[in-house]
Amino acid sequence: MKNKRVPIFLSFCLSLAIAWGEVPPAKVVFRQYMNQAQTFANNFPREKAYLHFDNTSYYVGDTIWFKAYVTLAEQQTFSLISRPLYVELVDQTGNITDKQIIKLTQGKGNGQFVLPRSMLSGYYEVRAYTRWMLAFNEPQYFSRTFPIYQLTNSDKPERSITTYELSSSMENRPSETKEKLSVRFFPEGGQLVEGVTSQVAFKAESKNEGNIELTGTIYTKEGTEITSFETLHDGMGHFKYTPSAQPAIAKVNFQGKKYEFTLPQALPNGYVLSTVNNAGALLVKVSCNAATPQDTLAVFISHQGRPYVHQLINCQADTPQEFILPTRKLPAGVLQVSLINRAGNTLCERFVFSYPRAPLQLSAEGLKEVYAPYAPIRCELQVKNAKGEPISGDVSVSIRDAVRSDYLEYDNNIFTDLLLTSDLKGYIHQPGYYFASPSPRKQTELDILLMVHGWRKYDMSQVISTAPFTPLQLPEAQLVLNGQVKSTILKNKLKDIALSVLVKKDDQFITGGTVTDENGRFSIPVEDFEGITEAVIQTRKVGKERNKDASILIDRNFSPAPRAYSYKELHPEWRDLTYWQQKAENFDSLYMDSIRKVEGLYVLDEVEIKSKRRQSSNMATKINEKSIDAYYDVRRSVDLLRDNGKIVTTIPELMEKLSPQFDWDRSNDKLTYRQKPICYIMDNHILSETETQMMLTEVDGLASIIISKGTGGVDDDIIQNTKMSEVTDSAGVDISKLDKYSVFYLIPLPRRDVLNKSQSAVLGTRQTVIQGYTHALEHYSPAYPTQELYMDKVDKRRTLYWNPAVRTDENGKAVIECYNNQYSTPVIIQAETMSKDGQIGSVKYSTIGQTEQ
Repeated sequence: MKNKRVPIFLSFCLSLAIAWGEVPPAKVVFRQYMNQAQTFANNFPREKAYLHFDNTSYYVGDTIWFKAYVTLAEQQTFSLISRPLYVELVDQTGNITDKQIIKLTQGKGNGQFVLPRSMLSGYYEVRAYTRWMLAFNEPQYFSRTFPIYQLTNSDKPERSITTYELSSSMENRPSETKEKLSVRFFPEGGQLVEGVTSQVAFKAESKNEGNIELTGTIYTKEGTEITSFETLHDGMGHFKYTPSAQPAIAKVNFQGKKYEFTLPQALPNGYVLSTVNNAGALLVKVSCNAATPQDTLAVFISHQGRPYVHQLINCQADTPQEFILPTRKLPAGVLQVSLINRAGNTLCERFVFSYPRAPLQLSAEGLKEVYAPYAPIRCELQVKNAKGEPISGDVSVSIRDAVRSDYLEYDNNIFTDLLLTSDLKGYIHQPGYYFASPSPRKQTELDILLMVHGWRKYDMSQVISTAPFTPLQLPEAQLVLNGQVKSTILKNKLKDIALSVLVKKDDQFITGGTVTDENGRFSIPVEDFEGITEAVIQTRKVGKERNKDASILIDRNFSPAPRAYSYKELHPEWRDLTYWQQKAENFDSLYMDSIRKVEGLYVLDEVEIKSKRRQSSNMATKINEKSIDAYYDVRRSVDLLRDNGKIVTTIPELMEKLSPQFDWDRSNDKLTYRQKPICYIMDNHILSETETQMMLTEVDGLASIIISKGTGGVDDDIIQNTKMSEVTDSAGVDISKLDKYSVFYLIPLPRRDVLNKSQSAVLGTRQTVIQGYTHALEHYSPAYPTQELYMDKVDKRRTLYWNPAVRTDENGKAVIECYNNQYSTPVIIQAETMSKDGQIGSVKYSTIGQTEQ
């Protein structure tokens, strides 16, 4: 109780001093800020999410398997705040193509995305978040981009991936707009001050190449050379510079052309915050010029919004202030160094990295260099702490075919995501690079990365309570469908409205009911539901028989806005696997020779099998660039509109709200898109006028609409499994003249089970779907106990083994057993874990001499 009285007493004294017109001592002010920040951190702990995937890229028809780890951001222990974790698969255009809700148990869960063969190839983003992660002004969520390929229909080992451009009228994923060459500058601490020497980081990017290597020279405006600069890693570098009143000019040569860039304008007075982070100690230095008014400031060093240290600063032009802090006393991860004045304003800010002292050690033993087709694979995992003591717990483990899976060096893992990238802004390319083979250069490169991608995720003015804070979302301890009932015309909140809910689960109908509160709000628990369930919600005034004319709004549209892809995400740099392929082919040749008995045949245990050489898997990737005008997920679009109280029952009504290119002339019921007549295609069949009228009168019968410009786009696979030769015409449309039409591909939903379509517009009734938790499937791993009997079995699995919860015993050990596919191949094993006390461990190991910890 004594500790709780201290901040209250200080707050009282501070308020009293202000009321009497006195200026409280700086020591009192900053101590109060420190206490208020501690209270804020206690009241609003944040969460982080990390997903471990089974592979690095996928094909149409594959399954994306993942294990979810949700932690407290500050303590790096499993979070108990949220139960539901939302995991979305977002396509290249920004459309959510699939959404899973993972039920977390003690901060852990697992699930999968089953990729249908009818889906479009492209670069897909998987993102994961709890509702509480979106409660703050800067929403945080996990994000990773994967290519999803389409295998070509040819004998060549070739795959394709398609990028799409949509009409500008459709809301879609934003793009990074860059000039042919872009060089951005980031002064240390966030600002330059005249006459004060500063470190300046920079990043050089090309529109067509992404991060680039570059050299250049800094000149005064009059043309006097100041210094030179060059990139160190991934287009980033740094230099020192003493600014004057006129900003300096950076001059570079790129691809035979000269470019000039102006550095940021220096302030006439102010402060510069700099740090040096090495040898287990952090040196913090604050400098200013003679024109800067004297004041007492404070440097706060925080981790995940909680300050651990604050140091008062009295800076003078000729005597910069500095202090040293041992980093072993600070938490691991990104630290925020903030220079704050008495009013609580942040003047300068810097981010540094504190290395963890005791990561878990994961090792894999017993693996062979190359495995024969269908051969058994046996691996022994062991988990130890930094002292070498065994750790028992769950480990998520993936084993994949090394030759047929794309390999990304220095990839993301639980270490890089939870400690580094989740606290930085933008896409971080190959974050594992900064922790491989530690060296002074790597430390410098990591420091530059933090200057370039530093993110004020924690606003100190909010943390120290000088700015108000109201969470944008509330934490979810269980899965609940919240909503509100409003009058259809006046939009008034309707209290005491009885809601009856009818859902179909398996072969049974389940009913329930609730009543709205004084604000018209209601809650429907769905904690026990799995998958997507058809539902009908009806409203009526309590004690009345007739339905109430009301709109039923559902609070479930809180997904983050789509982010822009970076160049590197759309152009992944896979490692050259020629060496691994050669190893596999040499092994395959020896293996075949050892069992071949007759030319073209070999005999094993009286089983005669034809010998066949396996094709090399050096897959060439064909990039297709196509243009579809628009893509609309009908069910999601309709639910979004209805969730916001907008009535929509027909396709023309929906299209009017979704696209300004669509026109509905009600005088003659004529529909056009881009001033062209519309040709409707569904199930490879051009709809007749009668069929079209039937389809357009009901939005609840369609899953999605893909619109092409009608310029022959059908025959180059806008929908990948639909070809021009397969389209049949019963509507009098000349297929060869489709360029005169706007082509609408209508993709129907499965038959609805709860209501007949004629009942869907009943007064005060809402037909929708309720999504429960995802049922976690079990990864299929076939067994080949008698290897010779399966030599003709088609098995092209790339993920050979996936288990989100391998349990280690009291010795920290676990044995994994599975079987190879039909190819001779080395394998890659990736294992990740996190202990109850927040220690993390990760290993990626190739059987041909490649290990990443």
